[in-house]
Amino acid sequence: MRFLALFLLIPLFEVVVFIQVGGQIGALWTILLTLATAVTGVTLVRTQGIRTFYAAKAQLAQGETPAMAVVEGILLLLAGVMLMIPGFISDAMGALMLLPFARQALAGAVLEKVFIARANQAQPGQKGHTIEGQFRRDD
Repeated sequence: MRFLALFLLIPLFEVVVFIQVGGQIGALWTILLTLATAVTGVTLVRTQGIRTFYAAKAQLAQGETPAMAVVEGILLLLAGVMLMIPGFISDAMGALMLLPFARQALAGAVLEKVFIARANQAQPGQKGHTIEGQFRRDD
């Protein structure tokens, strides 16, 4: 139900903002601004995506799991899509995801949510926190 509401409301808000901006700066400038954000967004997504790819590759070479880099890559892809969609609200959200500190914070929140959900699925009867540590068995 929430998804349906968002699916219907976001385009309506985009149209309202688009009309308001067009009324202030004119139709031609509004279209040029929309095209400029799309071109700039694609360029930034490409450069930051390459940087994220090499970060993931370096983590794999060190034997680490590149979970953060993978989630950041997905967020960069989402940012690129949002910048390509005509509209100022989606452009603002896409531009926000291009900022490294905002993208890392969002990626951290996504990873935390995924790991908590996965831990709860692994042990459905248990509730609480996972305690990491080492053990040894003395026979």
